[in-house]
Amino acid sequence: MSKIVIIGAGVSGVYLSILLKQNHHEVIVLEQNATSLKKLLATGNGRCNLSNEDMDVQYYQSDNQKLVDMIIHDFDVHQAMNELGLMTTHIGNLVYPHSEQAQSVKRIFMDRALELGVQFIYEQEVLEVDPYQNIIKTNKQIYHYDDVVLAMGSEAGKLSGINQSRYDILRKLHLKVIEPTPSLTQMYTKPVYKSLKGVRVKGTFTLLENNQIIKKEHGELLFTDYGVSGIAVMQLSSFILAGHRYQLSIDFFPEKDKEKLCEYIELQKNKAYNHVYDGLLPIKLAQLLENKGISDIGLLKDFRLNIEGLRNYETAQVMKGGLSLKEVNQYLELVKYPHIYAIGEILNVAGVCGGYNLHFALACAWHVNEAIERNRHVKNT
Repeated sequence: MSKIVIIGAGVSGVYLSILLKQNHHEVIVLEQNATSLKKLLATGNGRCNLSNEDMDVQYYQSDNQKLVDMIIHDFDVHQAMNELGLMTTHIGNLVYPHSEQAQSVKRIFMDRALELGVQFIYEQEVLEVDPYQNIIKTNKQIYHYDDVVLAMGSEAGKLSGINQSRYDILRKLHLKVIEPTPSLTQMYTKPVYKSLKGVRVKGTFTLLENNQIIKKEHGELLFTDYGVSGIAVMQLSSFILAGHRYQLSIDFFPEKDKEKLCEYIELQKNKAYNHVYDGLLPIKLAQLLENKGISDIGLLKDFRLNIEGLRNYETAQVMKGGLSLKEVNQYLELVKYPHIYAIGEILNVAGVCGGYNLHFALACAWHVNEAIERNRHVKNT
């Protein structure tokens, strides 16, 4: 039996602790917060979007797509959760716990871990991992290990903690860290239409750079007092690169071409109806267009906003960047340091909205558990 220390009590760390303990390892989980699974509770607006039936590597950004593809497809989320006593269901392609409550997922995960005897030690900020002496230094004490798993998460949403020591640990080991930047977050725009705060519109939303299409999303957009939000906006935010200038084009009527839309509006105007836009758009948006005297109907198909930037890590669902996948082997073990593994959000892997990031976190835990067992059997033969 080996002693395995997991740094981080997020979903990947806790799930891995269960799997390892089932294989009779001694398992300690170190967590800098005062409790576990804080970020899990916010997943899917509290409903816990576990995965997606349309699982494909195209929904991820990383520096080793082949490895990500293998990890996500080796893992069966339905079977894995069922083995823990958690029934899953799906709404469209989105996979949820049948309870549709993140709180029930947390309870199941922690119950299983504690039943098996996993030791959780909280308020432990890890400062250094010494691969030569096999020790971990925290702000409070020193721990010895046979294997260590880096599962520190990212600072997205502040729920995993915001201490930069997670990256300092990697840099002290002379590992390549891709600079983390917010992803799946809201956009600052110019102009800002504060009168539209709280207005939701459905449509097609296109990210443009120099009038060239970067990415399109269909869905819903929310106007705010700083710019725009909504799932479609968050999806597009993951394609924004620092130092580039973008625009957001809004098509309020993707189901109608411009010519037919013009014919409809002109017909209403010919009837001498007042407030023609009221019958087409949310009232506040209709009033804005009317007050501005906008007569260019084409704007209903191509309403432009300049993107001034993204909101910071505090509102981001994930961070792009982290430990380069070039630093790990196919088992997520550090090439330079055997017996040190990295999983979940600390890695340079970012999925889009829809359960992809949680699926990857769980799949990483499954993958590393299999790797540790494989190494143990090789060692014993």
